[in-house]
Amino acid sequence: MARNLYDVGDRHPDESGAWLNDKQETRTRVVPLGMLLVALGLAAAVALLLAKILPAPGDPMKASAAPMTINDQFALCDDATGDACVLSANAYAWRGRRYHIADISVPSATDARCPAEADRAQKGRAVLAAMLNGGAFEARPDTADTDPSARLLLRDGVSIGQLMILKGQAKAWSRKPIDWCAG
Repeated sequence: MARNLYDVGDRHPDESGAWLNDKQETRTRVVPLGMLLVALGLAAAVALLLAKILPAPGDPMKASAAPMTINDQFALCDDATGDACVLSANAYAWRGRRYHIADISVPSATDARCPAEADRAQKGRAVLAAMLNGGAFEARPDTADTDPSARLLLRDGVSIGQLMILKGQAKAWSRKPIDWCAG
């Protein structure tokens, strides 16, 4: 059996002053500085790329570019900052933003050229409110329209704008003005 746990020469420090032949620890770099700088540069590039792709929480323009499902009760209103309301036969406000239905043209209630046009505009507004209150629908941005508030409204794959046309409350969208007073 060993009488002593120390080997010969371990009882006394060596010439450097270390016990048990230990040497003074020196700091070593675990990760080379160059690799660390490259990793930080890549992380910054990825962060910038994601910032351009993903919408910021407070950026309504980028956030509005995604399709959204709406299942609210819409009322008739004249204020575009409403939570869920119908402004006209082709425009609605939802969560403080104004949107318009891109695939239809409707008579105007504010710039009506005859009483028949104003009457059709009010009826179209009521019909749109009833259709929006008919259950959940999807509001998709219209890629053909440069206006960021243009939406295509779909319920079960069917365009609400096209249903408005079938009900006689709207016509297919056209660049040419429509004479709503001509019977």
